[in-house]
Amino acid sequence: MRMQPESRAIDKIYRRRDRYEIPDWQREEVWNGPKKQLLIDSILRGWKLPKFYFLQISEDPAEYEVVDGQQRLSAIFEFFDGDLTLLSDSGARFGGSDYDSLPDNVRDRFDDFEIEFDIISDSQDEEVKEFFQRLQAGMPLTSSERLNSIQSNLRDYCRDAADHPFFRDKVHLKDTRYAHFDVTTKVAAIEIEGLSAGLRYDDLRPLFESQSNFSSESQVAKRIDSTLDYLNRVFPERDSLLRNRSIIQSLISLACTVVDTSKNTGTEEALRQFFTAFMAERAKQVELGPDATDHDYVDFQKSVNSNVRAGARIRHHVLLRKLFEMAPEFAGVFSSATIQSAGFDKDIEQCCDLIDSRIVAINADYKAQTGTDLFKITSRTLEATKSIRKPVHNIAEYEGLITDLYVLFHEGPGDRLVEKPQSFGDVVVLRTAAQHDTDHGKAGEARRKARNAGTTFERYSGSASPSTLDPAAFQVVQVRILRALAEDLEKLQAGRVAEAALDR
Repeated sequence: MRMQPESRAIDKIYRRRDRYEIPDWQREEVWNGPKKQLLIDSILRGWKLPKFYFLQISEDPAEYEVVDGQQRLSAIFEFFDGDLTLLSDSGARFGGSDYDSLPDNVRDRFDDFEIEFDIISDSQDEEVKEFFQRLQAGMPLTSSERLNSIQSNLRDYCRDAADHPFFRDKVHLKDTRYAHFDVTTKVAAIEIEGLSAGLRYDDLRPLFESQSNFSSESQVAKRIDSTLDYLNRVFPERDSLLRNRSIIQSLISLACTVVDTSKNTGTEEALRQFFTAFMAERAKQVELGPDATDHDYVDFQKSVNSNVRAGARIRHHVLLRKLFEMAPEFAGVFSSATIQSAGFDKDIEQCCDLIDSRIVAINADYKAQTGTDLFKITSRTLEATKSIRKPVHNIAEYEGLITDLYVLFHEGPGDRLVEKPQSFGDVVVLRTAAQHDTDHGKAGEARRKARNAGTTFERYSGSASPSTLDPAAFQVVQVRILRALAEDLEKLQAGRVAEAALDR
């Protein structure tokens, strides 16, 4: 076993918090509020903290299991996230009640505070146990090790499932201290009790005892078995993204819902591409920290870092929403009820907030150089900015949304924007189709317009026509269009609007 001392500023650890896994056995006893607040006060005072110990579990990128210091790290993350305020005395001393309200120099001092830690590598599981037995006078049993001692058919099934080829050959997570068994116990609990199932040891123990006669031929067992077979096809080889227990559990639970539709055949490559894209965007958004533009990913990561009871539900709904957004063809796999359960209201509101703020910034930049707004502000455009926030539920509301977007992104900039972004042009195409203008003109031209409209709509919906789309999926289309517009606005803003707009 090798131990390498290092130090790092806590804001750098926070921005890469997805690389620090806090295992379940470290979460049994949670610090109370005052203890967390005193820790933050100590950091703000510049007082040195006891050393942390991280066990390296991956090299590219470097990832760690937090084996000592988990409560301190969780408190630091909560303070950065705004979920933890200071004690009143600390607030008075440092000039703010929470991270965002602190003076800039105090906040910079907090960001730059360095913690000292040892990285443990090249170790055997027994060596780590022995080290912490000496450090802490005994290393606690993991919840998995404790569950393994319960006599139950459900325990036997979960142990067998943990030996599935998906775990043996495709998962990057090492099977130390019953790690794979830990994942299968939580997947089974969710399949039996639903997303509200408690996943701590005190919740799982009575479930395992009550399922002493669990059958490997039951519908739950067959669904999990089929899902693991499916995922074994989804991932052709061992995947380094499959290295966090909570994320693996969430992926399996998502795949269970896909398999349960009986429409999963042929979706393997699409699911793998989605998961790869999701994990890449998650890493990007987490590293952005307070500047993150999609808080779904931030909420997802917070549920991974903390052992909240609603964590599995939060992750599942985020994954569902992102699956429909990033791979809209899956909207045709699921029922209307499942699509609606994903809850797109928050995403719609967030996208509209981004659109509003970026139009304001673009207009300010453009006006400073030309004396006028790039996006025309009228009573009609103001009404449109309100209307696009309403979730759409049917084709008539979808057509109203497209008309409002046409007013904002075509009529709004008019000819002041010479080269319009892709999404702006897509709105024009979709509006032409919604107004049935594709039927006008010569036959060849009409066919070209119809094909263009179908291709454009399919890019956002996975379906060739609004008339064939499940009404519940219109909100998926709404989010995808709004997000594309928000992203193109960001490019305009970053690319010096006047230079992009004025070729005059």
